[in-house]
Amino acid sequence: MNLIPDNRHPNSPLIEVVFEIRFPGETAIECKRSEIQDCIRDIYPNLLVPKIQDGMAYALEPYRFEKSDASAGVMVSLNRFGYFSRAYPGFEDFKKEYLRLLGLFGSIIKLNELNRVGLRHVNIIPFVRENRLLPLEHFFVFCKEMMNLFPGRFENFSTAFVLPAGKGKITTRIESVMRTDGGQEAFLLDFDYAKSEGDLEFDRIEEYLDEAHTESALLFHTLITENYRAYIKGEET
Repeated sequence: MNLIPDNRHPNSPLIEVVFEIRFPGETAIECKRSEIQDCIRDIYPNLLVPKIQDGMAYALEPYRFEKSDASAGVMVSLNRFGYFSRAYPGFEDFKKEYLRLLGLFGSIIKLNELNRVGLRHVNIIPFVRENRLLPLEHFFVFCKEMMNLFPGRFENFSTAFVLPAGKGKITTRIESVMRTDGGQEAFLLDFDYAKSEGDLEFDRIEEYLDEAHTESALLFHTLITENYRAYIKGEET
């Protein structure tokens, strides 16, 4: 099975991938933030500080260290460490870079306990309405059964559900949205895999990332139609 689409697919809908670990708060991070920055400054030179609203805890909001073109970055706060890519290079390269960054972080901050690991995939699927209604059935396999229950098409659509996935859970959100760039409408397809129960171990993070990727890919391919899968890969249907 081909897994999560990436920018090597000509029509990939993927706009962002994020992997994050959370852990009991470490005050040492506050003291060593500059040391962390120095380790990654050559590739991630841009610093974005969190904007704080009333009631928010400043130390729990992540600093972001981004590439010059904002295509990828690192997130660090008192209780989390994450990596995101907006130009997804494929899973193996994504994992390699995350583990490299985690090694640098771990050489400065010693972690023995994890609270949560999470992998998120955000997809934007452009569409054109047909007779002012949503062409859901062109993209999602579940729509055939749904339209037997509710004949006709939808003007707008929004749903969210949580499924067990391996040893974690995936929260999935699908909805029709307007693109932020003012362009055509699109379907948001958002997968958020999380593992937070049981004894999470720092030295098994690569295993958790592999599992999260596999489960997310399986659900993605379960939901989309064969025609849309072929379109992502640039194949004629």
